[in-house]
Amino acid sequence: MPEVPQAEIGAVRNALATAGAQLTRLLRLGPDPGLPAIGAWSVGEAAAHAAASAGYFLKVARGDREPEGLDEVAANNALFLASDPERDPLTLAERHLAGEQALLAYVDGLGTDPMVEVFCGVVAPLSTLLAVELTEVLVHGDDIARAAGLPWVIEREHAAVAAGGLLPLLPHLVDRQAAAGRRLRVELRLRGGERAILEFDDGNLRVGGADGRSVDCRLSVDPAVFLLLTFGRTGPWRPMLKGKLAAWGRRPWLGALLPRLFERV
Repeated sequence: MPEVPQAEIGAVRNALATAGAQLTRLLRLGPDPGLPAIGAWSVGEAAAHAAASAGYFLKVARGDREPEGLDEVAANNALFLASDPERDPLTLAERHLAGEQALLAYVDGLGTDPMVEVFCGVVAPLSTLLAVELTEVLVHGDDIARAAGLPWVIEREHAAVAAGGLLPLLPHLVDRQAAAGRRLRVELRLRGGERAILEFDDGNLRVGGADGRSVDCRLSVDPAVFLLLTFGRTGPWRPMLKGKLAAWGRRPWLGALLPRLFERV
């Protein structure tokens, strides 16, 4: 199966610069940090997490710290929030801005897209690390804005490069128990972005390009919806009713099943 085209690091970098500035502006509006945002997190906690992520990923990219395991993310997030009490959105806006600028400056100084260990045991291009950070900005910006009743738009172009950059991570996010015994091929079409074949084989997933072989289901999805589905912010039915998610083929019901085959991080 052909490899999926790799996300172009310049496109991810530029999307991160624009979306990162958007998050800085949102935090500078001073949303109430005590408002409930997502799960058990308040607006202040979501902002603190988002403001720290660029600094963390810069250290990982440089090799200054060991990357965390995907199964450690939730626990490490809780430890960080317990250890750093800062919740003021204005202060966090400046922390976020400084972190993003440092990360982008590092990327600009490289001029290449080297392989890095994004998470423990997960080696991928630096563009994938940037896509993870871009997703943090887009999704947590949406969390904060929704909670505070403030405007926030996930631009399709930004979501498309983020979602495309995340494709190399998908095999590491499979819920092996949920996917056990399943053998299926799904064509994923990110509107305005990449196309990929997701081939599940008894708990394992291979992601590649189209190879002319038949698939069980074709899934066309707005890239912003893909991010929100991937990170558990929405279910499949409302996007389907709005035309932002469509499934067809010999087993179209797999379009609704697919999100349940992945772990939440």
